[in-house]
Amino acid sequence: MRLGGIEFPEGGLGGWTLCNYPANELPQELATAIVTINMNLLGASYTPIRVLGTQVVNGTNYLLLAKIVRTDLEHTTDIVLMVINIPAGDITGEQATLVDVINQAELPAEVQDVFDDAIGALHGVNYTPLLYVGSQVVKGLNYYIICEAQVVYPGAIPTAVIVCVNTFEGKNTVVSIEPISAFDVNCSKEANAPLGEWP
Repeated sequence: MRLGGIEFPEGGLGGWTLCNYPANELPQELATAIVTINMNLLGASYTPIRVLGTQVVNGTNYLLLAKIVRTDLEHTTDIVLMVINIPAGDITGEQATLVDVINQAELPAEVQDVFDDAIGALHGVNYTPLLYVGSQVVKGLNYYIICEAQVVYPGAIPTAVIVCVNTFEGKNTVVSIEPISAFDVNCSKEANAPLGEWP
């Protein structure tokens, strides 16, 4: 499985199985679930960007990267993670529920320290971590984090990126920042690779 040129090996992340596919390839029951959830919400609507994972929990949980648009005067937007559950036996998605919305991830302490130090050297864009993807031993250690990126000016529209930060000999550096649109999509919905920490 590849994301933005990064190869992810076998592993696991909290029981999630990675399935990197774009919003225009949603299974019908998930597409219906999102419509149903949006119809029952007041003050905001969600537009999926990518499906990042699935998890078998009383049916199927889907982990989606999504854009939330609020119905305030400015129509403010954010990039979030959302978890949708489609109960077992619901083949239409009409009984789906919104389980969780994640505006900011709680990173492991070591990763948070490295991320904060490396990102602190950048100016003009705010990066909010949404999902810690994994690590890789290279010259030091690379950490990969999916983030919301928002340019610091009024009305800026946020985007989703994957940030790679490296820690080596006490120095923390941003190695790359790639837009989610650059993700390679080479795993199918039927044969998904697990997502986890690199060996």
